[in-house]
Amino acid sequence: MFTTMLLAACFLSGDPTPPANEELKLDVRRAVRKLDADQLAEREAAEQSLLDKGPAALDYLPEIDDKTSPEVRVRLTRVRQKLQQALAEAAVKPSLITLKDDALPLSKALAALAEQSGNKIEDRRERFGQPAGDPAIKADFEKTPFWQALDQVLDRAGLTLYPFAEGAGLNVVAKGEKQMPLGQTASYAGPFRFLPTQAATTRELRTDAASSLRISVETAWEPRLKPIALKQKLADIEAVDDKGNRLQIDAEGDLEVPVDSGRAAVELVLPFAAPPREAKEIASIKGKLSAIVPGKVETFRFEDLLKAKNAQKRIAGATVTLEGVRQNNEAWEVRIRVKFDEAGDALASHRGWIFQNEAYMEDADGKPIAFDAYETTRQAKDEVGLAYIFALEKPPEKLKFIYKTPAALFAPTFEYELKSIKLP
Repeated sequence: MFTTMLLAACFLSGDPTPPANEELKLDVRRAVRKLDADQLAEREAAEQSLLDKGPAALDYLPEIDDKTSPEVRVRLTRVRQKLQQALAEAAVKPSLITLKDDALPLSKALAALAEQSGNKIEDRRERFGQPAGDPAIKADFEKTPFWQALDQVLDRAGLTLYPFAEGAGLNVVAKGEKQMPLGQTASYAGPFRFLPTQAATTRELRTDAASSLRISVETAWEPRLKPIALKQKLADIEAVDDKGNRLQIDAEGDLEVPVDSGRAAVELVLPFAAPPREAKEIASIKGKLSAIVPGKVETFRFEDLLKAKNAQKRIAGATVTLEGVRQNNEAWEVRIRVKFDEAGDALASHRGWIFQNEAYMEDADGKPIAFDAYETTRQAKDEVGLAYIFALEKPPEKLKFIYKTPAALFAPTFEYELKSIKLP
């Protein structure tokens, strides 16, 4: 399980993949060759062999090109899709922490949590002018989900997380004097932590009656996950106060929250009609959060650029089409289309992530050549068109165009429950 989670952490965080496994690489090559065997049974066995090797085999599967036979093309595509799915399913499970020590220095505890989960954790107390001691804490974790383990470490050390951290990680700071222990107020679901931070009512002054209630929830995820966007359907929210009264939703539609690159938390504001005055707290809020999560990033390579016209490459659930390369005044323009089998809402209002995908030309020595500008040429539910502008001194007849994108998009759902939220 830990190996699978480490692999998932590597591809979702953008870190390099684990060291190459030469034996696995050779096994994959042997199995791929048998995908085109004369006997059906042998082809089936080879495909199953690749699936049995698990997501680690993804790094060694060959690209599909014009020389790939139809049989191998179908089977390789199917294998990639299934392994991508398996990797995504592992990634959306919580990282598990095993750590035991009666007096472990805080710095070592945080380092162990980061190493076992693939999540970057930084102690920022000195930056905020806070005392930065290294107290010994008790660690008694046996396959404990990451957030529960981290919150216990922070509570025992009198620390918390800075909610506006910059960079793809978690920032540790000192806890305020009146701040409640994280472990007492948070709710956990998979790689997510839900922490209610504020309850605010508005009041109709003419009648002195509370008319609305807003519950702010800090929604954080393991930084390795890198979701594209989050959605909470208002119809899926169920809430009751301490008198057993059901709270009514005070809005229509859904809460859709895009995720800024490098952030590991957003704020969800749940809208309710105000409960009766006799209610002192919300006993329970249940919700279902869906997240758009990118799969493993794959590389699409195009050669013979001056002759390319609607050249198409497909990996797993993504298809990249090189429409053509043409001279545009003193520059060269590369036009592509990127299409996903199942894009969901990833290319709708939350498509900003796709503009962060790597795109560049490559010379004969493998040296990358960055583009100078880009523009959107097409926007559809499952497809985006892009034009990249390169300032080149001569035609790109000996250059390659490289584009990198997640080859699949996933939309897992996480159920959570917040309890005992005091009302103002």
